[in-house]
Amino acid sequence: MPTQKKTVGRGRPKKADPSDMDQGASETVDTEPTDLRARLRDDVISCVLAPGQRLKLDELRSCYNASVGSLREALTHMVFEGLVSAEANRGFCVAQISLSDLDDITEVRLDIERKALAQSIEHGDDQWEADIVAAYHMMVKVEAAVTSPTNRRIWVERHSRFHEALIAACPSNWLLRFRSLLFDQAQRYRTLSVRKSPAPGRIDEHRKLLEAVLERDTEKACEIIENHIRGTAENARKWLIENGMR
Repeated sequence: MPTQKKTVGRGRPKKADPSDMDQGASETVDTEPTDLRARLRDDVISCVLAPGQRLKLDELRSCYNASVGSLREALTHMVFEGLVSAEANRGFCVAQISLSDLDDITEVRLDIERKALAQSIEHGDDQWEADIVAAYHMMVKVEAAVTSPTNRRIWVERHSRFHEALIAACPSNWLLRFRSLLFDQAQRYRTLSVRKSPAPGRIDEHRKLLEAVLERDTEKACEIIENHIRGTAENARKWLIENGMR
C-alpha cells in the first residue's frame, strides 16, 4: 500500500497583547522564530497586512512581541516567498497585487495543481479518501455559518485543509512545495475579492470535486479543479478592475 503524506492545517497563533506585557520591561521578549514567521505569513495572506503596506519594524515589534532582529529574519524569509518586498534604504513592505500578477499565479498554479491532483489520485489509499471526506465535512459545517470575520477565518482554514487533503497523496515533494506557495499567493487575491460576499465558497463545486476524486476519475477531477481555480481568479480580477487596479 502506498505511503501517505499527512497534511497539517496551518493554524493562526494568537498575537501577543502588549497590555499583557510587563510595563516595566526594557526589552522585547522574543517569540519563537517559526511562530513569528507563521503569524506574519498568515496576516499577509489574509490581508490583515494589506498589499503595499509599509512594514515598520518599530510598529511590528510591539504588535508581534518580537525583536527587530527576529522580524528582519522573518521578513527576509518572506521576501523569497514573494509575499514581502524589500527596497534598499526603504525597508520592507507587503508585496503589491496586480492583474498581471494574478494571471501569472493562476496559469502556473493550474499546471501544478492538476499534476499534484492527478498523482494524488493515482497513489491515494483508503485513509487518504477518509481524510478528504472528513475535511470536506468540516468545511461544509462552517460554510453556512460564515457571518463574522472570525467564522470566515475558520472557513478559510478548513477550505485550505480540504484542498490540501486532495493532493496529500502526491509523492512529489517539490510539486507540493510549489503548490503550497501558489495557493497562499492566490489566497491573498481571493480574500480581497470575497470580503463582502455573503457566501465565501462554492460548495457545489467542492462536492463535485470530492465525488470525482473518490471515483478516481482523474480527467473529470482535473477539469473541475481547473474551472474552480479559474472561477476564483475571475472573481478576483473583477474586484481588481472595480477598485481601479491594473
